[in-house]
Amino acid sequence: MHPNGYDPERRAEQRAALRRLRRAQLAEARRIRQAVAATCLLTLAHLLSPCRVAARAEARQVAMYLMRTRLTWPRPTRNGAFPAARIGRLLGGRDHSTVIHDVAVIVGRLDSGQPKDASLRQMVRVLAATLDATYEAEGLPRRRAA
Repeated sequence: MHPNGYDPERRAEQRAALRRLRRAQLAEARRIRQAVAATCLLTLAHLLSPCRVAARAEARQVAMYLMRTRLTWPRPTRNGAFPAARIGRLLGGRDHSTVIHDVAVIVGRLDSGQPKDASLRQMVRVLAATLDATYEAEGLPRRRAA
């Protein structure tokens, strides 16, 4: 051990654990992308494309919302949420401000109680249940609630 308390072996173990956790979170983000694409009857290429067709844009927004609310990041972030910049890169190279806006749009629609948003609320519930079932089948702990 170093005189000032620095332990290189412990630090190496911490870094390795952090890398494993990051890899697990990125794998989970990819699982969310695939689940959203399958639920919305899109290919992954359509979900990641720059296309602004409403059905594809809404599916991307839902994927962003699920990533932001269900995943955590092992680095200091303001609220412990998965970083918006990382979500943007995972969904076709979008800017972090686009992710923040799209998550806010989905949150607003989920909270609105409007009858026209009932299908969106149902889709988010189905996706959350699907992801939770996947976790249980693989023996993983449940993620943060959406």
